[in-house]
Amino acid sequence: MTVTPSDTMGDIVITGASRGIGRALALAIEPRPPTRLVLVARDEAMLKQVASQIEATGGCALSMRGDLAALESARELGERLAAEVRPPVTLVHNAGIWPARRELTADGLERAFVVNYVGPLLMQQVLLTRRLLDRVMLVSAGLLVRGRYSAERTPGGLDFSSWRTYCTTKLACAIAQRDIAARYPTVDFVVLHPGVARTDLGARRGLTGALLHLVKRLWERPEVCGARLRDLLARDRWSPPGTARWLVEDQEQPWPSVTEDEQMRHAVRGTTDRFLSLLAPSRTPTLER
Repeated sequence: MTVTPSDTMGDIVITGASRGIGRALALAIEPRPPTRLVLVARDEAMLKQVASQIEATGGCALSMRGDLAALESARELGERLAAEVRPPVTLVHNAGIWPARRELTADGLERAFVVNYVGPLLMQQVLLTRRLLDRVMLVSAGLLVRGRYSAERTPGGLDFSSWRTYCTTKLACAIAQRDIAARYPTVDFVVLHPGVARTDLGARRGLTGALLHLVKRLWERPEVCGARLRDLLARDRWSPPGTARWLVEDQEQPWPSVTEDEQMRHAVRGTTDRFLSLLAPSRTPTLER
């Protein structure tokens, strides 16, 4: 199946497009002008390889190096995208990490907290305030149900766990995206668990890594998840205005109960508001509390 662009379809931005599900999705879309893929990741050489494969089949792709692991670089990526993309834009948040150890960024924040949560939202907010976005797909994880967010401990990784930190940062971004969807009812939002794919996410060394590698052989190939997301991109609408549906693979499901917890939502909302305020106040709407 090919996503068939209309004459008014703009760019499709995919983060984490150099490998795994992001790469598989980019290669599955088979864009034709005027649709263009804007591929974002840290590995510029791998991005260019993906772009070349797309162009070799008649597609149109642009590679853009970007790093979501620092607040300023995430915001700056949003600015570069805003200057480059052709609206109406579809943004696919796919970049993410599963850390094995606590690592602080130059901002003094736990790395997964930035990459999986506030970095993507800072980048996205630039595009939202410029009214460039038409649709936003957040590739999340079913494991968010195991997350437990703390506004005091999670940002700096004081509650770090090589298992739970991934779940918690995915949970926080999903909750935040629902709030943002309510603020931008003209933009179509969706949050989803794409399936369990055989990628290098969460790779470990030693015996644990070897066992995980064996288990992953039973999981779906990235191409299966990529094709699933491609088909979702072809849908006319994902969610009612002002909302973001939760999909498990390609089926709508009730939002997990942890995302409905008022204390958790209040904590995430305060954090989201605080970090988005790093943008110019005149361009950053404050999330309602």
